Amino acid sequence: VESENQTLPKTSKYIGGDLGLKSLLNLSDGCKEPINHFEDKYRKKLYRWEEKLRSRRFLKAQQEIAWDHHNKVLVPRQLDDFKNYQKARIMVAKYRQKIANQRLDQLQKFTTKLVKKYDIIVLEKLNTKGMMKNHHLARAIANASWSKLVDILQYKCDWYGKKLIQVNPSYTSQICANCGKNNHRLGLNKSEWLAVREWDCPNCGKHLDRDINAAQVILQKGLAIR
Repeated sequence: VESENQTLPKTSKYIGGDLGLKSLLNLSDGCKEPINHFEDKYRKKLYRWEEKLRSRRFLKAQQEIAWDHHNKVLVPRQLDDFKNYQKARIMVAKYRQKIANQRLDQLQKFTTKLVKKYDIIVLEKLNTKGMMKNHHLARAIANASWSKLVDILQYKCDWYGKKLIQVNPSYTSQICANCGKNNHRLGLNKSEWLAVREWDCPNCGKHLDRDINAAQVILQKGLAIR
């Protein structure tokens, strides 16, 4: 298939990114792309229609269908025959699609901005499927759309002649990007360390933002293996 050359001009710039739950992507230059909670705008309406779908209208339809089967009606009714249930189902689908479209729009615009500005983008390679098994974080991880972000970045880098590198995220939040020393969680346990958002390197004394520092370490790892 013939196609036009879509390669973007080189900028000789590199960026590292740390995927997060408070910010969609924390960049090594200090910028943070916020997670827009689009579902908040439609939460009340979506919740109301979900309640109608799951409780009253669905139960009412089930009761009517059971009555038809019990009385051996020749043509028993199906869910498709209940207009109120179908209306609730369509409204729930409509609001969910609206939220998904707005989230995808943010990802498309943000990833295009990245590939236009940087030649090499380095991200951490996370086991998203494994992390989704944590029921305390599953909803937040799904809303962050990490996998979708990486997939979009990958094909845009392929299209536009840029490079996406994924590195092992181990210890990226513990290593100081300034001196390279591991702080070993400052002697804290895992749950206590997760609550620390800023810390001072015990080796060089530099004050660090946890997420920005992790992005800088990720960038260093990526440039070392490119």
